[in-house]
Amino acid sequence: MSLETQTLETQTLETQTLLVNRKDFAEVALVDSDLGALEPDHIRLKIGPWALTANNVTYMVTGDQIGYWHYFDPAHYDLMIEESDDVRWGRMPIWGYGTVTESRVDNITVGTQIYGFFPVAGAMDLKPVKLSPRGFQDGADHRTQLHSVYNSYSFTKADPSFGAHQDLQPILRPLFTTSFLIDDFLARENFFGAQQVLLLSASSKTALGTAFCLKQRSNINVAGLTGAGNKDFVAGTGFYDDVIAYDDIASLDPSVKTAVVDMAGNGEVMASVYAHFGENIVYNCMVGKSHWQGVKPPKVTKGAPAVMFFAPDQAKQRFADWGADGFAQKLGERWMPFCDSASDWLSVEHGKGIEAVLSTYKDLLNGVVDPSKSTLFSL
Repeated sequence: MSLETQTLETQTLETQTLLVNRKDFAEVALVDSDLGALEPDHIRLKIGPWALTANNVTYMVTGDQIGYWHYFDPAHYDLMIEESDDVRWGRMPIWGYGTVTESRVDNITVGTQIYGFFPVAGAMDLKPVKLSPRGFQDGADHRTQLHSVYNSYSFTKADPSFGAHQDLQPILRPLFTTSFLIDDFLARENFFGAQQVLLLSASSKTALGTAFCLKQRSNINVAGLTGAGNKDFVAGTGFYDDVIAYDDIASLDPSVKTAVVDMAGNGEVMASVYAHFGENIVYNCMVGKSHWQGVKPPKVTKGAPAVMFFAPDQAKQRFADWGADGFAQKLGERWMPFCDSASDWLSVEHGKGIEAVLSTYKDLLNGVVDPSKSTLFSL
């Protein structure tokens, strides 16, 4: 796959941002833009470092269905770029840090570090509302109707876990929250009667986090499907009871009632899973879609059909059940040990500049990322 890069000029070079063709993710554009004077009740942030994982591909694949394209829609940020029937620009969301460089908000000072949802850009402005000692939400008009999970920003000094695992937060935190919620949901539903949970794309970080949580339970077998080249890595984490290469699905016992958690959205693999387990698939949820150009999932004739797992809705339910403090405590009980384990299976590097970003981005689109390595970026 070739990655076509453009440089498009708008006003003056105050910052840069990366646009992606929503109809062909391999086409990107690096745009120069002028933020202008900071408006009242706003803060200006220098963005970085931030993480780039397969999760970001899923955001783009489901961008229209779930709304991820709307958070940083170029039209709302004076980034009006020429489009056509084949080109429609959007900004891929990422998780990472921002440092306040200018503030027109009481109680938010220059130098404050913030964690949250950003576009790939050098800088941006936010409008803090619902300000608390822990953080705030962005009150930009176009974001107020979008899901609050992605509008929330945390002051890193208010959460001790940021200091303990600074580099791991952007890489693992948003993914592990999803992992924690999958585990919680399945346990709450008594695993839909399953004897085992089968995780597809077992080397993905969301799958690893889910397997880690599930392994803490004694009443369910945890199995993972992965590429042959990643099998040793996945087995080495110790999170799975069984690790199987995609070509060896037939080695699994087809009579075992199975709940499937799909991180990749590979229709060919899913067809093999259904052909093997049939009616013994008692639950199947799609969490990720990193195989963005793959075959469509099969039409289900036997076994439970696939459903979408949307973590923010599950989080909303548990916030109502446990309260914010209770949710944070229960998540932290799993999150901190998971971070501690990462020193055994994950190395973190730092990259700077658009060339480093695009190199990893291309690997993600092509599905050739080493699961034992991650990189934090800044422009």
